[in-house]
Amino acid sequence: MKKIITIIAIFVTIGQLMAQQPAQKNYTGAEIQFDHITADLGTLNIGDVKETFFTFTNIGKKPLILDNVIISCDCTEIEWPKTPVMPGQIGKIKVIYTAKNSGSINKWATVLSNAEKDRVILTLKGKVN
Repeated sequence: MKKIITIIAIFVTIGQLMAQQPAQKNYTGAEIQFDHITADLGTLNIGDVKETFFTFTNIGKKPLILDNVIISCDCTEIEWPKTPVMPGQIGKIKVIYTAKNSGSINKWATVLSNAEKDRVILTLKGKVN
C-alpha cells in the first residue's frame, strides 16, 4: 500500500511541475501588430461598395509572412502582401465589401501568419439599408 501511495505522489508531483512550466512555442521571431482590428463601414445601401484598410507592422526581428486571409462571405474581397514584411515594415490588408443584403454588417477575416500570435481576426461592422 505504501508503494502505491508513493507512486501516486510521484505522479502528482510530476504533473504539478509540468503544469508550472510554460509550453515551448515554435517562435519564429516575427510579430504582427495591427493599428486596429475593427472597421466601421457606416451605413450603406444595397449595391454600395466600400473599401477599407487594416494596417499592420512587423514588430518582430524576423520576416513576417502572411500565409492566408480567410473571409467569412462572398461579399468581401481581400488583398494582402504576398511577399515577406521585413522587421519594422508596415503592411496593409485591403478589404472591399459589397453590400448585398439589408441588415447589420458583421463580417470577419482571419489572418494566418508565421507570427507568434499566428491568427488574428479582423472584423467589419456597419449597416445596410
